[in-house]
Amino acid sequence: MPFPILGRTAWFITSLSETDYKRFIDDTVAKGFNAIEFHVINHDGRGNHPPFGFNNTLPFSKKLDGSTWDGSLGSNNDQAPDFSQPNEAYWANVDALLTYAESKGVLCFMFPAYTGSRGGEQGWMVEMVANGSTKMQAYGRFIANRYKTRGNIVWMLGGDYSTGEHPFTGPQLAAERAMLAGMQTVNGQASRNISAEWTSESIYTDQTDPTLRSAGTLQGAYSWEGDVNTYARNGYSYLPVMPTFLLEEPYDQEGPDGNRVNPNAIQPVRRFQWWGWLSAIGGYISGNGCIWPFNPSKLLSISFCSDGWQAHLNTQGALDMARLNSFVRSIAWYNLVPSGLGGMKTIVTAGGSQPVLPDYVAAAASPDGTLLVAYVPPDHSGAITIDMTVMGGPAKARWFNPATAAYTVIGTFANTGAQTFVSPGNNGTGFTDWVLLLERQ
Repeated sequence: MPFPILGRTAWFITSLSETDYKRFIDDTVAKGFNAIEFHVINHDGRGNHPPFGFNNTLPFSKKLDGSTWDGSLGSNNDQAPDFSQPNEAYWANVDALLTYAESKGVLCFMFPAYTGSRGGEQGWMVEMVANGSTKMQAYGRFIANRYKTRGNIVWMLGGDYSTGEHPFTGPQLAAERAMLAGMQTVNGQASRNISAEWTSESIYTDQTDPTLRSAGTLQGAYSWEGDVNTYARNGYSYLPVMPTFLLEEPYDQEGPDGNRVNPNAIQPVRRFQWWGWLSAIGGYISGNGCIWPFNPSKLLSISFCSDGWQAHLNTQGALDMARLNSFVRSIAWYNLVPSGLGGMKTIVTAGGSQPVLPDYVAAAASPDGTLLVAYVPPDHSGAITIDMTVMGGPAKARWFNPATAAYTVIGTFANTGAQTFVSPGNNGTGFTDWVLLLERQ
């Protein structure tokens, strides 16, 4: 039975207590999400107490020189942790987390070793290279074998690195390949899907290394700059076909209204998920800049996120995602084909703009003519014209408000010629984005 990827980033979730990760997963499920994304071992200094997990446990017990590892990071010599020496206490906590996620029907997009932007301090690439191919292969074999019975994992490669202007170096590529090779030696794995997050502004198959490229089964589209339509459509149209989803886009509360990490994260950020979903069809993963680090509240801090991650679970953006999740589940989403791709006609024949522009109207329809969905973003103005021959018969038209989930009936229209639609204006949040829904009568 097909299911959409309706995901939420949870990068530092393995640093949480059982009480806290259950609270987050329960909240995630209650909002209609069915997936989370995280790195199973933590390195990024912006997050909660890396590289420690819950109860100050460390993922590895020894340094490369054989002495006890104290959690120090950034070493490229024998002081780095030995990836072939896992610490059982740490991994027992991961076991429990994955078990609980699976009990709630949550798919886990899990990075065995997030490489980090340009192989820097946000990830493990320095330590991976220090470990070398033999130990990285052992680590890959360990983690795949430990979780081979888990049916709720998508293995994630890379981590903000290795495509475009920032490819892996020779030693880095060898380390990443070795980890993958170790994972692939384990037979009988319940979870066989692999995707990746390479350098931003990419899709999985932009990876030029044939070994890494051939391993992928899910096409993730990644645009930190917010050009999600271009990359999602690139993924959808890639041959041979791979299911495509929006992997990452500008996060909620990371723009001018939040911690100012990403100037592209302008509100309402729901625009990126609606665009990405309708251009990729397979689904999306969304994030919040104050949640994913899972930092506790800091009473003396002046940081925007100093009130702790729990205070940001119910932002407008989070509630918008709950509405989007519900909308996707309410229709036969798996039959949709993006406008102009896969044999589908150009759905919006006037007023639709171009995928790279902020006023682009993303649209998709089912080949059997029963369903059409078009997202009119807040930067759009004026009417849009729909090719009604896309529909297989007279169609009921409604506006869906992405900020309230309310429907407004427009009328019933013949499936001939073209029909012009004008969105209702302010949707109650000061923005003017709306969703046009056509369903065959």
